[in-house]
Amino acid sequence: MMRVSATTWLLGFSLLFGQTAAGHTRSESYSHWYLSEHRITGTVTVPLREVMVLYDSSDASVPARELFLQHVRDNALVSGADENCPAIGSSVLEAATGFIRVEIQFDCTDRAPDTLQFRPLFDRAPAHVHYAKLHINGLLAGEALMTDSADSWSFGDLSSDPSWSFTSFVKIGTAHIASGIDHIAFLLGMLLIAGSTGRAVIAVTGFTLGHSISLAAAVLGYVHADSQLVEAFIGFTVALVAMEYFLLQRTGMTRFALGSSVLAWATGLVAVAMGFIEGRALFAYLGFGIFAACYLLAARNLQNRQERRATVLLFVATCCFGLVHGFGFAGFLMETGLLGASLFVPLLGFNLGVELGQLILVTVVLFCSMLLRNRVPQILPQLVAASLCGIGIYWFVGRTLA
Repeated sequence: MMRVSATTWLLGFSLLFGQTAAGHTRSESYSHWYLSEHRITGTVTVPLREVMVLYDSSDASVPARELFLQHVRDNALVSGADENCPAIGSSVLEAATGFIRVEIQFDCTDRAPDTLQFRPLFDRAPAHVHYAKLHINGLLAGEALMTDSADSWSFGDLSSDPSWSFTSFVKIGTAHIASGIDHIAFLLGMLLIAGSTGRAVIAVTGFTLGHSISLAAAVLGYVHADSQLVEAFIGFTVALVAMEYFLLQRTGMTRFALGSSVLAWATGLVAVAMGFIEGRALFAYLGFGIFAACYLLAARNLQNRQERRATVLLFVATCCFGLVHGFGFAGFLMETGLLGASLFVPLLGFNLGVELGQLILVTVVLFCSMLLRNRVPQILPQLVAASLCGIGIYWFVGRTLA
């Protein structure tokens, strides 16, 4: 069976750290627009982390919600009958922890609004995607997906809007996977611990299954994820799989397994003490710490002795990790209130595209590894594992204390 060579991690390392280490699975925002005669009111929701790209040295003292409100005022435009409509009011609304929600209203006087041009965040994050819904007289009238290259939405013929086709969302999802740096980081770590093509297929299958289950649960309304905790734990999964690879060839796994638990518990305790998370959230950190220790110890005990059971553990573990990563996306959608029956098909297409992009990434890396195996130093996998572990811990602690 083909061994996954160090070239895999060299290629992956270049892909991963060619982007900013502060990235997340996807860059997205959402809005609802309420049309009433000649006025239209929009509420825009965005994760707090996305607003950070707007800051420069002159904005350091400006609250994030105020900065984003001004940014929306400067980059959202409504027109009617080819004439721009003035904004008559804007304000910051209450939002869930880790999110910012603002409202802006336009008045077209004696004509009906018929076009929305929406460009917030696109200039700073070209891969950003914005989902918009239009409501007329309290009823959903149309939906659109807006990107840097397609930032305008005409309300004239909502029924024939091609932007919501299933294939369009598949293409966007496939292209959008490249912006999910922590998702890519986990995939690289997962390939590290897989060690061979066959086990890599099993690992990716388990991860995809878990990812799909959590997304489906969100679409059906069975779950509600705390975005701050989920994002922190995504970082922890990256560190965990990297730590497993780095330590399997060494003694003292018990010490490091217990150390991973202490890291999770200590981070949770500090966050509660400093008021960054609620007290009940500490149970999640305790549970995740216990899971981490048990997983590392089980992986060590099964190594080179019970290959079949080790493969089963890999499948189950990656499925569990997939649940966490899926909730990272699902939690965002639940907070925005945009998931519903009318969005099921396009969002299914979008996430199918994400999975397709993931498959393409894994296939390319494995194929290049097969071509170039044994031509690079064997120390590279260890260097990549150490780097992934470091950035994973950085994400875990930084997102917990955000």
